[in-house]
Amino acid sequence: MEPNFSLLEVILKGGWAIGILAILSIIVFAILLDRRSYYKKNLKSRKDVMDYLGSYLKPKNFSEALETAERNGSFLDKVISAGITAKAEKNDPIQAMEREAKVQLLLLEKRLPLLATIGSIAPYVGLFGTVLGIIRAFQDLALANQGGAAVVSQGISEALISTAAGLFVAITAVFFYNLFQARLNVAAQEAEIVISEVGEKLEN
Repeated sequence: MEPNFSLLEVILKGGWAIGILAILSIIVFAILLDRRSYYKKNLKSRKDVMDYLGSYLKPKNFSEALETAERNGSFLDKVISAGITAKAEKNDPIQAMEREAKVQLLLLEKRLPLLATIGSIAPYVGLFGTVLGIIRAFQDLALANQGGAAVVSQGISEALISTAAGLFVAITAVFFYNLFQARLNVAAQEAEIVISEVGEKLEN
């Protein structure tokens, strides 16, 4: 009888490594959904934020600017709010904005280290599962009454699916980690510009 190479059956027979990789893939996609939702809510471009706050900052209507910034609540809005509040309390607004920017960047970076870790270890989990699968396939060959490629071919195909799954999880995790990091770098640069722009208005 010819061996059955159904992909679903191969995956189901892939062993504990496939189970671990399945859990890691769920974690990856959970992080992706969480960060996507958080970034959509909290990351607005510098141009957009300054457009709706500029009309209050230029005439130094800081109370209206603070109310608008708190109502919108994005990353840059919170940075500007910290500066306006510090000025009202007669503290250094630039220092307050820099401190708030660091706090907000830490919140934006939350869970990304886990994504990077999964991207690093997933190929090794897959490779380890493959090695164990090949060992098992050759054990089956040794115990079989007859030799030949047919005895081990299905076992090896089941083993190699672990490597493929590990690479899939790793590529997905690393791709989105780099994507998120690039977005964070842009956010940090925009925060520096906003701190400089708003700081000048608050100090004059």
